[in-house]
Amino acid sequence: MARTVASEVERLFTDSASAFPLWEVTKDVVDEFIDLSLNYRQSGHPGGSRSKVHLLLALMLSGAMRWDLRRPWRPFGDRFILSAGHTVPLIYATLATLNEALRVRHERTPDERYAFPFDGKFALTWEDLLGLRRHGGLPGHAEMAGKTLFLKWNTGPSGHGMPPTVGEAVALKIAGAEEVKVFAVEGEGGLTPGASHETRNSAWGLGLSNLVFLLDWNDFGIDVNAVSSVVHGGPRDWFEPYGWRVVGTEQGSEWDDVTKVVLEAARGDNPERVPSVGWFRTRKGRGYLKYDYASHGTAHAMNSELFWQLRKDFQKKYGVEYEGVDQEAPKDGVAMRAQARRNLEIAASVLHMRRDVSDYLADRLVEIAGTVPDEVPTFFLGGRAKDIFKDERICDYERYPEAMWAKPGEKRPNRAALATWGSWVNTFAKIRAGAGTSATRTSTARSCRSRSPSSPTPASRAASPR
Repeated sequence: MARTVASEVERLFTDSASAFPLWEVTKDVVDEFIDLSLNYRQSGHPGGSRSKVHLLLALMLSGAMRWDLRRPWRPFGDRFILSAGHTVPLIYATLATLNEALRVRHERTPDERYAFPFDGKFALTWEDLLGLRRHGGLPGHAEMAGKTLFLKWNTGPSGHGMPPTVGEAVALKIAGAEEVKVFAVEGEGGLTPGASHETRNSAWGLGLSNLVFLLDWNDFGIDVNAVSSVVHGGPRDWFEPYGWRVVGTEQGSEWDDVTKVVLEAARGDNPERVPSVGWFRTRKGRGYLKYDYASHGTAHAMNSELFWQLRKDFQKKYGVEYEGVDQEAPKDGVAMRAQARRNLEIAASVLHMRRDVSDYLADRLVEIAGTVPDEVPTFFLGGRAKDIFKDERICDYERYPEAMWAKPGEKRPNRAALATWGSWVNTFAKIRAGAGTSATRTSTARSCRSRSPSSPTPASRAASPR
């Protein structure tokens, strides 16, 4: 078994390595989209967005993650949670780049494999970057909605998305779909909240072999002090004591090293069936000419000298020419938006000129989408139990057993009420349909809330005489 798994990692790496020059061009376009969108909005987080580009593209393109860019709602696609949700410009820029490659390919061929479903309603393109942090546009933090259904949880502050990763991974495991993985991207600052400890501890205790963290280790957050000046140790110290499988690289911005770690964390041999983490030593603000804490939440001043210096490097490398180079930003809002649109379009034009890149990306994205299964044989959510939620007795609290209720004057914690109700509904479901699992409990609770939002719970009933 170990030999088979290892061969998969080796095969995926070999296939990826031949495309590293194309990934490099893709990375450059992603960087430009990050910089341009933040320049014209003057809001957002450039440093952490840039430092994560290599690990994200390796995850998306290597085959480590089974996903479908065009149809992110497919039930058995791997899940992605941007736990460091404030670095969402990374996601916007990357989706815009990959979707542009599909659009370029579809313009040249009628092949529907490259077409956006629903006329592009759910496809984030470079035009959407104009709406970054604007009303009706792209939110400043990660949200699972509309054109960002690739994200599988709403997140923002560091560490915010860690607990949901365990929830999603355990739900998949209970439902018999453990082969569907949950990937989370976070920085070391996100490991400091208390919920991070609970997440790491619970993930091992629940045996979540389908949970994979990718840690951007850049040693800085929003503060001038380095994380290492106040937090002891490194990734192995932070995860191995919790029983996690740990792999990593000091070269977090090199395709060879990054891809090996991503594939090993996601698809490597895991005989103990424990959660995994891949760590990547990076520089916050990589290539941005503004580094560490200074790059956390502040972009270069609009159309500043440093901003144009970066654009000149891109122009020289790809033979394009931006509008307004070395000039101050337009004072008029309409003119500024026009310049922003034109320069985003110029950055995107590289994918039109470099057909080898756009063709590769389009074909690779379609190929990876083909690895997402339509069915998982072991998936059992539903079956005989699927009609259990239609049984009115589950939500009819007036008919709950007398023993479920606390007596007048008794003091009981809310958790005792939940435990009592959970035990009852599991037993009821098992007798009724052979269902009894925590997944049934959760789904049933949602069903009851939707049908009777004002109904009292055993906890509230326990607080007052019946």
